[in-house]
Order: sequence, then C-alpha cells, then structure tokens
Amino acid sequence: MHIILASASPRRLEILNKHGIDPIVLPQDTDEHLPDNIGMNAAVEELASQKARSCYEAVKDDPQYDGHLIIGADTIVWKDEIMGKPIDAEDAFRMLDKIRGTFHYVVTGICLIDINSGAETVLNDVTTVHCINYSDEDIRNYISQTEPYDKAGSYAIQGYFGRYIDHIDGDYENVVGLPFYRIEEALKPYMQHLCAI
Repeated sequence: MHIILASASPRRLEILNKHGIDPIVLPQDTDEHLPDNIGMNAAVEELASQKARSCYEAVKDDPQYDGHLIIGADTIVWKDEIMGKPIDAEDAFRMLDKIRGTFHYVVTGICLIDINSGAETVLNDVTTVHCINYSDEDIRNYISQTEPYDKAGSYAIQGYFGRYIDHIDGDYENVVGLPFYRIEEALKPYMQHLCAI
C-alpha cells in the first residue's frame, strides 16, 4: 500500500526504508500546542495526531493520493517532564544531567489516517532507557558536537551517546523515533483488505 510520512525526520524515514517501505514524505507545519499537565502518552498521541490530521487536510481532495495511508509520529523523552529538543547548550546540559545514572522513558505516538475513509488509528509505545552515571565532562564533550541539538532529550541512542546507555527495556527503534513493530500490527487490517480486493 502507498504510505505518506507526515514527518521530516530522517531517522523515521530510515526505519521505514529498512522495513521495505518507501513513503512519500509530506511534513506539515503544526503548532504542537499541548494542554497543561498532560501525561506523556496523551502528549505524543496528540502531537502525532496533529501532524497526521494536518497532512490529511492538505491531501484528502487530491486524487493522486487516493488509497494512501498517512503516518504521523512524535517522540518525546520523559523524566518528570516532557524533554523535547534543546534550545541551546545550557538546556542540553540540563536534560543530560537529569537523566544520568537513572532511567527515563522514550515515548512515541503514532497516528495512521486512511485517506479514503478518514479513519484514524492512534497508538503509542514506551521504552525505558537506563543511563550510566557519566561525568560533567562527558556531557560537555557531547554537547560540543552537533548530535544533541535536533533530538528529543538532547541525545541519539544510535549515535555517540549510545556509549552512555546501560540498557533499555522495550523497543530500540522506538528510541530512535519510530516503533515499526507497532505500525506493522496496525497495518495488518489494511493489508488484509487490500489482499481481499
């Protein structure tokens, strides 16, 4: 089936490619506004839905996208608060200091929208990530690189920071940005429908 990825993330695109999906990439601008005191699961589901719905509104009346399925996704790091992308080196240091020597959650929300029917499926996945007790110097060395600044929680598990991860409980691809096994489960009804046609 034809997939539209409503995300500009190169990591999400790589994960889909790795699993044999070559989507059309159509990210949309969304305000990503969240209500106060929202929980981590509800937050990522809402953000993923905003992205997918914005894409749906942009393409729903275009016949070239007939039969397509939109995937919207959003990932956050959660340690007593939502930890998004750092605004500067000081913010990156604060986040990395907060997660060292302990555990935090990486949560990804996914929203699938069938363009033909408008049917929406929303789900999330949570991975617990345990970090070693690295030093202030380790943090300073890391934030002197470019890697932390476009990543939720200021780190990339698949990059240099991987050396500071002790272990994870859950799905590795979720920490990278897209838990494909959850998408695969959600796609089964669509694939069975297509096979029956």
